[in-house]
Amino acid sequence: MHQGEQRDGAVTSLQAGDVDDFARGTALLGCGGGGQVDHMASALRRALGAGGVPVVPVAGGTRAVIAVGLVGSTTVLEEKTPSGRELPDALAAVERWTGRRADAVVAAQIGGVTGPAAALTAHAAGLPLLDADLVGRATPRIDQLSLFVDPLPAVTAAAVTSSGLRIVVDAPDPRDLETVWREAVSHSGGWAAFAIGPVDADVLAARCIPGSVTRAVRTGRAATAASDVEGFVASLAGARTVARGRVLDVQRTGDAVAFVHGSMAVRDAATGAIARIEAGSEWVHCLVDGEPVASTPSCIVVVDARSLRPVTTERARVGDELAVLVLPGAPWWWAAPHRTARVAPRAFGIDADTVPEVLS
Repeated sequence: MHQGEQRDGAVTSLQAGDVDDFARGTALLGCGGGGQVDHMASALRRALGAGGVPVVPVAGGTRAVIAVGLVGSTTVLEEKTPSGRELPDALAAVERWTGRRADAVVAAQIGGVTGPAAALTAHAAGLPLLDADLVGRATPRIDQLSLFVDPLPAVTAAAVTSSGLRIVVDAPDPRDLETVWREAVSHSGGWAAFAIGPVDADVLAARCIPGSVTRAVRTGRAATAASDVEGFVASLAGARTVARGRVLDVQRTGDAVAFVHGSMAVRDAATGAIARIEAGSEWVHCLVDGEPVASTPSCIVVVDARSLRPVTTERARVGDELAVLVLPGAPWWWAAPHRTARVAPRAFGIDADTVPEVLS
């Protein structure tokens, strides 16, 4: 068994020795977005050197949970890194405003920098981290969190920008949060930390993606242990490779509203087939020789064919040798059509139908 695991394989704590695998897994589950994890992983590793953070299951006796995350430009986030106080301050603002204390923290999304950031926030607050998240991967918008797919009574949310501005919103509609926060961060540093809640644990249990921390650790560990793409894919249940070869073309347009950034074409070295991956902030839709083969909410993951390091939508370049992989999406999104629609390609501004997952 590894650090922080029970015999059933679930992660029960994150220790300093788990951080590399956890961060690598969250980077892969970023699906081409979610921001660079290196800085936050380094901060988490230092923090956990003095003791780990407990990881608890969704049905683990918690009563009130606060979701934390980051909103805004991941590029600016890399250039203007957090001080370490923004997320704890956002969490504390929600507690002050509502008069309720949280007894656990959950990552708003496991993909990308938010996964390690949530663990760091839990550690700073002296709270356990829930083995769950609200997406199962990365996604660009607040209203795409699973918490908000079905109607929910007004929730309290706080954002703390990189310049120190604090905003507390009682919002009946998650789109209001999106509008207010996007406007604020565009004029106040380019990104913000946020906290939402507290949410009763029984409500969250029906609206979250369970097992996300465990999945991130296992995914990162599998990438570390694998010697090649084939070995990595074979070690992950339901994973498949749709193309491996050189990048022929990269197009980027950019759309601040729809988050559509362009597409990339890869020629498969073995078959000569052309895979084209459409991108928003993340890899969203994939075709091979014009036939759709994968889409959100499945996890389209692009990695360097040699190092297995994830490649973001902003860093793919013509001539790179990449592998295009598909990992299963969270079953929660497939359980009802209105859930699937919230994270389908059209929700990202791409005019394409959702591609059902291939059952192996």
